[in-house]
Amino acid sequence: MLTIISLLKRNCHQNLINKKFFIRNYIYRILINILLVICIFFLAACQSSDIKQSQDDKKTAVVVTPVVKGQLENYSYYTGIVKPGKIAYVISPISGRVDSEFFNIGDQVKKGDLLFTVDNSEIKDNISILESQLKVAEATLMAAQTGVVAVMSSEYESHKLELLSKLKSAEYNYSAAKTSLDRATIMLETGYISKLQYEEIKNQYNQAENLLKTALESYELYENYISKDTQAAAYDNLMQAEASYDLIKSQLESAKNKLSYTQITSPIDGVVANKDVVEGCMVSNSMVSFTIIDIDTVQVQISVTEQVINKISKGQKINVFIPSVKDAPFEGVVSAVSPSGNPNTLIYDVIIDIPNKNRTIKPGMTAKTAVLTELRQNCITVPAQSILSGENGNFVFTVENGLAIKKPVDTGITDQDRIEIINGLNAGDLLVIKGQHFLNHNDLVFIAQEELK
Repeated sequence: MLTIISLLKRNCHQNLINKKFFIRNYIYRILINILLVICIFFLAACQSSDIKQSQDDKKTAVVVTPVVKGQLENYSYYTGIVKPGKIAYVISPISGRVDSEFFNIGDQVKKGDLLFTVDNSEIKDNISILESQLKVAEATLMAAQTGVVAVMSSEYESHKLELLSKLKSAEYNYSAAKTSLDRATIMLETGYISKLQYEEIKNQYNQAENLLKTALESYELYENYISKDTQAAAYDNLMQAEASYDLIKSQLESAKNKLSYTQITSPIDGVVANKDVVEGCMVSNSMVSFTIIDIDTVQVQISVTEQVINKISKGQKINVFIPSVKDAPFEGVVSAVSPSGNPNTLIYDVIIDIPNKNRTIKPGMTAKTAVLTELRQNCITVPAQSILSGENGNFVFTVENGLAIKKPVDTGITDQDRIEIINGLNAGDLLVIKGQHFLNHNDLVFIAQEELK
């Protein structure tokens, strides 16, 4: 009995051991299967990644931008030197020694300011002499005028007119008496009047004739009382006196004008740019004593070709760059356009005015002007670097469905940064602007970045 119980215990223990072993093996098999599945998925994932990596390695990275329409301006650039808006070279009208000078280089002057004076002592002495001579000439002129008045006084003329009136009356009476005598002679011959009547008429004629002779002698005697030579002499004296007076008066006015020339003034508002006089030095009308410049407005002169000159007009605004003053452009205005070209160089001069109230722009500075020569509106433009050149002309790359598409293009004007496209592109095309140098037609590409205009 004990043996049977012992065998039963042993069998139960053995079964328990076998059951534990089975469970353990089952768990191990499950774990192994899980590990196998994981490995299979891992290997599949690695293979897929390698395939994708291989495909990506065949694509070229590019940067694109959409093609749009806009405005394009083309400029021609010209260089010139800044000049003053006005420049005045001050020259002394007379030669002499400088008495005093009042301004130095860089000083501000106004129109009419006294710059320097020239010694005027000799001129003043000459004026004093001429003033004395003028007084003598004036007295001589008055005496000559009195002489002429005496010759042609009103009393003389009045009596002359009276005698002339008597002469005219005597001539009339004589003419009437002669007419009566001629008629009486005819009537006497025909017997219409008697001899006595005829003699009476003849006596009247003789009386009229005698009165005419007397009146004529009286008039001629009075008229010749003062001879024509005397009148001519009086008029000659008057003319000589007037000429002498006018000459001295003119010399005096000239001397006074010359005196004003000893004070040299500024002809314009501006700044003293140069000075070549000092007190005590000699000046003449052949040397520049002061140079005055007005730089409230400065000018730049440029020279353009015949292709550009007709695109510039008076009053046109032009950007002027003066780097030594500031980077931003100044706004200039065309003040003059040459109507004809230089026969030697075949270029045309254009003058541009630039406001300079703060006077930061100095004459002599270098200026660069930008002249608008072409303007395109609502046109397709692309960055200049996007255009490539080949044997058949210019071309660009666009991206369509992940492929690089090579497109020939016709170009127009440029503003250095962008170029007009006349044919070959449409608005909305994705244009390659970076990476295009590494592309061929139909290459696979991926867009690394898209830039907007």
